[in-house]
Amino acid sequence: MEERARQTGSDVIGAVPWGTHLCLFYETERELLDILVPYFKTGLENNEFCIWVTSEPLNGKEAGEAMGKAIPSFNQYLERGQIEIVPHTEWYLKGGDFDAQRVLNAWINKLDQSLAKAYDGTRISGNIAWLGEENWEDFTDYEEKLNTVIGDNHMLVICTYLLDTCGVAKAIDVMRNHPFALIKRAGEWVLVSPRERQETTPRVKSRKRVTALQESFTRSGFEGLSDQETLELLFSLVSPYQGYRKLAKECVERFGDLSGFLAASPQELERVGLTPRSIFSIKVLRELPAEVLKKKIIEQPFYKSSHEVFDYLYYSMRDLKKEVFKAIYLNSRNQIIDTEDLFEGTLESIPIRPREIVEKAIKHGSAAVIFVHNHPSGDTTPSRGDKQITRDLVFIGNIIQIKVLDHIIIGGNKYFSFADEGLIEKYKDNFLNLKIRGVFDSGASYR
Repeated sequence: MEERARQTGSDVIGAVPWGTHLCLFYETERELLDILVPYFKTGLENNEFCIWVTSEPLNGKEAGEAMGKAIPSFNQYLERGQIEIVPHTEWYLKGGDFDAQRVLNAWINKLDQSLAKAYDGTRISGNIAWLGEENWEDFTDYEEKLNTVIGDNHMLVICTYLLDTCGVAKAIDVMRNHPFALIKRAGEWVLVSPRERQETTPRVKSRKRVTALQESFTRSGFEGLSDQETLELLFSLVSPYQGYRKLAKECVERFGDLSGFLAASPQELERVGLTPRSIFSIKVLRELPAEVLKKKIIEQPFYKSSHEVFDYLYYSMRDLKKEVFKAIYLNSRNQIIDTEDLFEGTLESIPIRPREIVEKAIKHGSAAVIFVHNHPSGDTTPSRGDKQITRDLVFIGNIIQIKVLDHIIIGGNKYFSFADEGLIEKYKDNFLNLKIRGVFDSGASYR
């Protein structure tokens, strides 16, 4: 069922669906207020988050005063953060320059925040009177991309243009990027459509086109694609606008390669311009192979080899910047019960507490266990400490009758298996030799 249309506060515009992108041509401050004050008043009353980006001839103080006259409780809306009145210098020209990517990301961030706070959506207006000749072409490209961002999202947008600064050519550019325009004729507001449309209400529909990279991937997968092209392909799926190439190039320059990108933290990804929504999508895509492999290995009749464990954990552990120590719990038939992260350490070391390992193994009802940890350096050669803790865990496992099947170290795209190298059996033999010599006895106190 199609969602109920949103009231705009204007009798001329009427009710419109989410995703509507309009432009308003005005001549005076009064005309601007005639449309935008009821527009935002209606949005506040209908549980929407509102953003008003101001520019001359109307500054933020004047916009706030006009809203206060129309809504006696306006200060309450302002104080609880349901509306923000922002000068264009802090939105479009933050840092002194117009950056389309930054502005598009900012709109998406605000939408995500509004939905997280249980608002129905975001209602926006931006005044474009500040725009000069040097930014006109970039801004018209931005407006086209904004249509993609708005799409079917819960957003309503009115872009306001001062009529005196728009010649015929500029007006055509503006109308091309807005399916409907509001303008005064003979003292009356009218809604003008610059194009033939089948819809009876103004609505921007997102157009999904298959790119050349997507066609290449369909034919040959990742074969022949550079890291930058792979990232561009990824961003075409998860990023809300079309600046994929520039963003992919910046990520390769900052993170070095695809592996470095996948290892980046959410904070690092946000700093290069990815939105929280895009970062979440990337996280899902990154962890999906690990989840598939996890289900595959858990559903197997029994554990077979160290390589199976490596395949399962490779995607989730290869790029970690800290050491993480995991345990894989198995039953008496060597079927995998569960996996668990036990300890996390620094780049060079990890504190491991055998008592906690024993308690967790007993809690899971394990008959056997496999230990796994990573080396962020990529070198899988076991350290002296790795060998000592593995030996101790094998000894403890023999005492409490829980088998240690393996200890696997993952680094880069390779691994080291204590079992494959014969060390697990060696440590078991060491334990038996000590037991034969009487060091371990069922009635002794072990330490």
